[in-house]
Amino acid sequence: MRSNNFKSALIKSGLAASVLLLAASVSHAQSVNLTAGPATAYLPDGSAVPMWGYSCGAIVTGSTTSCAALNPNAPAATTTTLAGWSPVVITVPYLSTGTSLTINLTNSLTFNGNNIPTSLVIVGQLGGGLGTVGAGCTAGTTCTTSPDHTSTQSTATWPIVSSTVTTGTPPTQGGRAQSFGTEVAVGTPAVLTWTSLKPGTYLIESGTHPSIQGPMGLIGMLVVTTAPATTGWMMPLLWR
Repeated sequence: MRSNNFKSALIKSGLAASVLLLAASVSHAQSVNLTAGPATAYLPDGSAVPMWGYSCGAIVTGSTTSCAALNPNAPAATTTTLAGWSPVVITVPYLSTGTSLTINLTNSLTFNGNNIPTSLVIVGQLGGGLGTVGAGCTAGTTCTTSPDHTSTQSTATWPIVSSTVTTGTPPTQGGRAQSFGTEVAVGTPAVLTWTSLKPGTYLIESGTHPSIQGPMGLIGMLVVTTAPATTGWMMPLLWR
């Protein structure tokens, strides 16, 4: 009788430990730290080209998501040199109960003494602020004022204004989208979340002035892959 009670206690202890460990891993699961900042691309001829890029930060305790440079040979940053440029690859294990990803994004972009805002978009996935309308915008999260056409091009022809007027005041233009996701200022980390991810490979890129920040190197990859089969940790049981 005592032996059976001991076995039962071991089983209950093992199950309780498994539940606690799994719960702890879920609370921190699928989260990575990412920084957008200056980098240097080293060309085959030895020349160095200034770039921007993403770099993986400290591993989140209990996270099931990995982050690594696509080029493992890219030089690491030192006290005197910038990190060698490389796209990042974020790998998320797919869960049939729902796959989400949280990116803690830090912005370290500066240029000519100015702080540069940025944002993050995963092409084909809704999240990170994509689709949220910001103040003064009809689309996009933040907008900038349209260029001044009135004072600089007042003598241009604008047939759209009137079919009978060949010159005159240009038509008023609305604000232009600056960021398509949650805008992250320099020195103010942001928590960006995506839910209901599907298995596949996706492009990560800046959602702020993407025609500029993308070519400057703010790109990466997201891989959502099927997680290996596991039953979690279980305390070894002695059946003798």
